[in-house]
Amino acid sequence: MADMIGVAFVGCTHPHIFPRYEILNVQPGVRCVGCYDPDESLAAALEQRFGLMAFASVEELLDQPGVNFVIVEGWDTANPGYVRQALQRNQAVLLEKPGAPNLDEMRSLMDDVHKAAVPFQVGYMMRFSRTIQQARRILAEGVLGPITLGRFHAAAPVGRARELWQNIPGNTGGVVYTDGCHMIDLIIHLLGMPKRVKGMTLTLSEGEMVLAHGFKKSTLSGPGETLEMPIGGLMYEDAGAAILDYGDKLVTFDITGWESHPWVEAWRIEIYGTDGTLEMGIQPPWQRLYIRNAKPGYQPGYHLWEGFRTTGTTNSLVVDENYVGEILHMVRRVREWDTDNSRWIAEAKGVIEILDAIFRSQQQQDAILLEPRHANV
Repeated sequence: MADMIGVAFVGCTHPHIFPRYEILNVQPGVRCVGCYDPDESLAAALEQRFGLMAFASVEELLDQPGVNFVIVEGWDTANPGYVRQALQRNQAVLLEKPGAPNLDEMRSLMDDVHKAAVPFQVGYMMRFSRTIQQARRILAEGVLGPITLGRFHAAAPVGRARELWQNIPGNTGGVVYTDGCHMIDLIIHLLGMPKRVKGMTLTLSEGEMVLAHGFKKSTLSGPGETLEMPIGGLMYEDAGAAILDYGDKLVTFDITGWESHPWVEAWRIEIYGTDGTLEMGIQPPWQRLYIRNAKPGYQPGYHLWEGFRTTGTTNSLVVDENYVGEILHMVRRVREWDTDNSRWIAEAKGVIEILDAIFRSQQQQDAILLEPRHANV
């Protein structure tokens, strides 16, 4: 049981650091000890703007008295190394998604996490949305009956696939990998692992000029800028899609780096069963449930629910109920020193296995069979 939680931010490049810091900074019994990033100017700016003391090395920060919880927000290629340094010191870890630049490194990292007796989870905050929690309950109760089809749509706003975090040298891919991982996580969280994956990615040459709103040139760009840029011409892919075969149902996944909506606003999930249909959005949260025949607690017809609605270029980049749910969950786990990471490890690894299969399927022009031991996480 940890009476006081001392938080260290190691690697500070990802914008998700800001809502997580804001929430932690006001939690009772939590102290934000400091930060480290190899970009000294970034670390110094965090110290000046947020009072988060900058340290000269990872070791100096993690060795500070009282540090027992590490939030890793660095580049995907650097994050596995940061995690291992925290594990060596028996410190809890919240790791920025997707966790590693490729499948081999993710498998190796999860093996190391499995051996460590520390609380661990990956920063998939969207699974803490009320719509996702309600969907898990609806599915667990069998309200929809046998399910034959699911549709999962994700996207980045126009031009945001050109930002730094979707263009990391050495990563498996771009927007499909670094943002599609969120939706793949929700697929696994709701439906488990598929047996087979057929994927396709789209890479465009530079085309017509478009306006990108809220474009971030750096971690400290705040709400970003409005810039004109050509569609296409990215380091990695512009869009991707996949069919996930479960044997008893098919699930489609798609994502584009050029959607007109702000972040997450038009992300959509649809699940079709013999007794009902469930449609939902994540942020803002909403849900539309259709019941064909009466079920315990459900009358036939449509059941509608909508949470607090917001929009704008900072949607899902500032504090919302998803981040709050994620952080409070992790803080509780650190306080209780809950080291049961089995589901987090399996699902985090499963996300990368599916993403890797999408890219391999594109290269091989064929469906990819997943290892049976990973099915139905």
